[in-house]
Amino acid sequence: MCGIAGMLRFDGGAVDRKDIDTFTDSLAHRGPDGRGVHVAGPLALGHRRLAILDLSDDGAQPMSVLESRYRLVYNGEVFNFLELRRELERAGHRFRSQCDAEVVAVAYHQWGPDCVLRFNGMWAFAIWDEARQELFLSRDRWGIKPLHVQRDGKRFTFASELKAYRHLAGFSPRVNRDELRRALSIGSESAETTLIEGVRQLPAGYNMIVRPDGSERRWRWWSTLDHLPDVPRRFSDQVDRFRGLFLDACRLRLRSDVPVATCLSGGVDSSAILCSVSKLRGTMAHGAADERVTSNAPRAFVVAFRGTDMDEEHYARAAIAQARADAHIFPMYSAIPVEELRQYAFDFETIGVAMLLPSWAIYREMRRANVAVSLDGHGADELLAGYPLQLTDSLRDSGSLLRRPRWTIGMARAITRMERGGRRRMLELLTEGEPALRFLTRFLRPQRSVAPPTSTWVEPWEGADDWAALDDDPRIAALPPLTRKLYRQFHHTSLPSILRKYDRLTMAHGIESRMPFMDWRLVTYGFALPDASKIGPDGTSKRILREAMRGIIPDVILNRRDKVGFQAPIGSWTAASLGAVMESVVDSRNFLESDVWDGKGLSEWVHERRRTTGLTGREARRVWPFVQAQLWLDGFFGADTSAPVTPTRRRTPQRLASLSVSKGSGASPHVAKS
Repeated sequence: MCGIAGMLRFDGGAVDRKDIDTFTDSLAHRGPDGRGVHVAGPLALGHRRLAILDLSDDGAQPMSVLESRYRLVYNGEVFNFLELRRELERAGHRFRSQCDAEVVAVAYHQWGPDCVLRFNGMWAFAIWDEARQELFLSRDRWGIKPLHVQRDGKRFTFASELKAYRHLAGFSPRVNRDELRRALSIGSESAETTLIEGVRQLPAGYNMIVRPDGSERRWRWWSTLDHLPDVPRRFSDQVDRFRGLFLDACRLRLRSDVPVATCLSGGVDSSAILCSVSKLRGTMAHGAADERVTSNAPRAFVVAFRGTDMDEEHYARAAIAQARADAHIFPMYSAIPVEELRQYAFDFETIGVAMLLPSWAIYREMRRANVAVSLDGHGADELLAGYPLQLTDSLRDSGSLLRRPRWTIGMARAITRMERGGRRRMLELLTEGEPALRFLTRFLRPQRSVAPPTSTWVEPWEGADDWAALDDDPRIAALPPLTRKLYRQFHHTSLPSILRKYDRLTMAHGIESRMPFMDWRLVTYGFALPDASKIGPDGTSKRILREAMRGIIPDVILNRRDKVGFQAPIGSWTAASLGAVMESVVDSRNFLESDVWDGKGLSEWVHERRRTTGLTGREARRVWPFVQAQLWLDGFFGADTSAPVTPTRRRTPQRLASLSVSKGSGASPHVAKS
């Protein structure tokens, strides 16, 4: 896991060494364990190393392979590298290192671009083929690892992050206002376009080749629908196969020469990972040399939002006890230094609807505890229907559910967590079930929020949906209603954005995030399952996961029906010190004079709400993306504001009673080790 960068000139001129040095070292946070560059005429490759497998110099990059025919820079992990290595050794190849990077390069030599179909992992890499005089680039199936590209008439460049382009000689970054408007208007990122004009992303599941004459070819190498397996007819058999695939996905992701931990929320997904890791350690040879399994015992890192409705600490402690894991629990409070908000926004380098500062902070604590690999639960919600609103599509074919009291109770609780539009859509589908509807209405809480629609502050984005252009396969339309919705969320809307965000949040601190639910075998199996295997007859979400984990994770977690997203309790925090910080941002000159949003109108509304009833959580979430956008613009472009962003008041965090936590790391000013 690393930061990569590169240049290929089209005029035949030599790359200046200092240009690739600066370009590469802007990614030092992604690779704090080493650096390397290779310059050969019009080609330059740069690498910042995060050492996970083979900590010796043999794993250094740019890597020369097969008598210098190939030069590789690689960001990611191919978890089945041991199996591939053995296959390549049987074909006559010999290896000088113990890392997966060399396996990737030799696999490319053996099988060509189709080698990626054999990889089980996450990656973005570039291989220069000296014999063919071409640069091959690839991105993994789901876009877990980033690959930004830029070209003009003189050269082609690539890098792991946008911030590298602040340091690219001969390039002047300018904000892409249309993409910024998109992010603020509809809350999603483009498949290819970025917030910087002229810098694009190679889409997930794509390869490309670039040559020194400026020619290039780009093609899609992965489509999930081409790889759906047959599934058993009986649900119990489906569960057994799911369990086996999931445990093996966790096993592969334990391959590491450095400590591995789990970022634990207390929900079903992260608890399944932690407890499965514990189960695996009890059944396989501990730290077997041929498997390269990390030798450290299970460790869990938890953020606690004590005193708020977002706190899941008691669930997390149940999972920790079940797994007999080493616990690191960090209470997080509202008194956030503005310098950390600025750094978070700069590292995030996108505009998010949710405030993910807690994630950014917990990964920092991992690094301080000398952990470099985190096992995370991303992908389960989009694969197995973990969001309440996903249930709406199952109702069209499941009217009988309305007559089931248990389902009705669960659905009522789910609806209370939805935004206003989601409630309306759900209730429209329930109008034929009058008894259920009357029951549901008793659960619905009145909404205090009077926030105007986002279109009041920013011009609605009405561009073409480039996600749809990536996949126009008519087979998608033939999928069952729920699976069709999940397919779009997994491949095109919510999950791709989550993956990019968490890559930045983890790599800001030099942490590699591994995601068992993103194993391609598990994903294709999940999309081959019928809808009824994902949502139970009583409305239970993630039905097959819950059944597969029965006896592995605690029942108190297994039987949870609420959904708490892992994000800051922004409503509570805004009522405290964060509100003053947000006010100071919306009062800054650059915010008020923005040519993207109505800064004056938004500022006046924030002040009016703060002065009268206070911002509700929903209203604070509506404002936060604009605040984060300004913080990012200031940090990325070095904007000077007439009103510095400093809080007018700060509440001293209340320290709660100390709790016993083993081997915790030092705490930041607002993340306290309990």
